[in-house]
Amino acid sequence: MEEFLLYIQSRITVASIIEIVIISIIVYRLLMWIRGTQAEQVFKGLIVLLFLAPISEWLGFTTLNLIITSAFTWAFIFIVVVFQPEFRSALEQLGNYRIFKEMMKKPSMDFLEDDVDKIIKAVGKLACERTGALIVLEKDTGLNNIVQTGTELDSDISSELLENIFTPNRPLHDGAVIIKLWSRQIRAAGCLLPLSDNRDLSSELGTRHRAGLGMTEKSDALVIIVSEETGQVSYASKGTLYQDIMIEVLKQIIMENYTVNEDGNIDNGWIDKLWGRLDGSK
Repeated sequence: MEEFLLYIQSRITVASIIEIVIISIIVYRLLMWIRGTQAEQVFKGLIVLLFLAPISEWLGFTTLNLIITSAFTWAFIFIVVVFQPEFRSALEQLGNYRIFKEMMKKPSMDFLEDDVDKIIKAVGKLACERTGALIVLEKDTGLNNIVQTGTELDSDISSELLENIFTPNRPLHDGAVIIKLWSRQIRAAGCLLPLSDNRDLSSELGTRHRAGLGMTEKSDALVIIVSEETGQVSYASKGTLYQDIMIEVLKQIIMENYTVNEDGNIDNGWIDKLWGRLDGSK
């Protein structure tokens, strides 16, 4: 017994304790991530297989044990293929942790408010004219895949340009506009957004609202929606849709979702600058 305790004591090191803590956090985050998703059912199936494998070997069920072992061999590829969107979402959430956000600076308040005013002005006019609009304000989650579905503009933010884009019967009016406030540009127009899978949404909501909500379910973007039928302004954030919002309130919400440097200057950080050169978004 004493020898066993000495063996255990010799195996417990600072590195092993840290490793156990890291593994525990990863397992906990994994369980929280899959809870309430389709992946939860698959995970339960894998747990059942984990119990069946040793039991079948102990009972001498050679063929059954071979089938279960083979299933584990292909399980990883199957899970990656079937749950690719979920894995992508998890990796995006990992990249959105505070430690990474602190490395990327935000635009100054003056420039930010000026650009937001231009957006708000366009939204107000579109709402008065009951012109449907869908405006995506990109944040930390990269939207290059969404930008590629539309027409790249890389133009300065302009209320006149936004109004012109959404004018009925124009080539780009049906799609979404992608705006990156941190680089002060309209990245693209006429983009296709993923539709929300939320079955609790009112049947009165059209494709525009479902697309706006779906975008926030896949990213941390803030999406502004102008209803073509009622002229009401709504916005979606973090998978939640907020309807019939006043223009002044919308401006405040956008401002609160962006921060500035302590010195008040534009500085996107070396990581953001490097990434901007690689993806051409800045």
